[in-house]
Amino acid sequence: MKKDFITMKHSMILMVFFAFFASNILQAEQTTPLRVMSIDWTQTETLIALGVKPIAMAQQSGYDAWVKEPAIPTTTADVGLRTQPNLERLSELKPNKIFISPMFSSLIPKLSHIAPVTNITLYKQDNISWNGLKTFTRRLGDETNTQAEAEALISSSEKKLADLAGQIAKDTPPLLMVQFMDSRHVRVFGANSMYKVAANKVGLESAWKEETNAWGFSLVGIDKLMNTQGQIIIIKPLPVGVEQNLQQDLFWQYLVKKSGQPALTVAPTWSFGAIPSTVRFAELLTNTLSNKEKQ
Repeated sequence: MKKDFITMKHSMILMVFFAFFASNILQAEQTTPLRVMSIDWTQTETLIALGVKPIAMAQQSGYDAWVKEPAIPTTTADVGLRTQPNLERLSELKPNKIFISPMFSSLIPKLSHIAPVTNITLYKQDNISWNGLKTFTRRLGDETNTQAEAEALISSSEKKLADLAGQIAKDTPPLLMVQFMDSRHVRVFGANSMYKVAANKVGLESAWKEETNAWGFSLVGIDKLMNTQGQIIIIKPLPVGVEQNLQQDLFWQYLVKKSGQPALTVAPTWSFGAIPSTVRFAELLTNTLSNKEKQ
């Protein structure tokens, strides 16, 4: 009997010890920051907005030119091109997880030798809405244990967009939002585009009602804009020489005059972004339209 009691006592001590040991391991796992990297800028901007500092990313110079905000942490390494990341450098950084989008899925076999690869889709037909962007944000929150930060980002972004909506003139016409590919061709954004989501969230409409692709744009010659009436919004950057050509292009000048409004330009914003780019574009757009009203 006494022997059984001692054995039971020892068993209980061991159970307490192992429970304590397991708890410490779990706590260490939860407090140790994930070492993640992302190939896709849409994922990168969202991770940074969630407070995650990627140990690596691809094409920092391109991100700085097109996405701009949120800023890349100084501790984040650049591992080269999105289509051809430096695998040796990435392997040295020892990531726990690599994020990728379907556009770069051909890299999965090579990257999976370095760390587990998570493929997350955002841009697909009929998926780009405010709800779609929230779902994407929550998915990354789940993947990085930043669920609370994801909810905070969504909440603060909705408040910011509501504040911006209050600054928009009620008589603002629908927006014809374009990016120039060259002096004769544009991407014109409509359904399934981040730009349209941003415009809608501040109470504005898109003038382009034609069919768009999974990325939310139609690639057309500027002559195709003839029958679409609206406030022209040109999203920078402009290809080299385009600005000078437009100043001399009589057809373009006619299009602008026909719209009844001067064409306005907005600073570069990542066309295929998530919530951070949506809020950034909405803010730039609101400021541009407000400055126009003051002129």
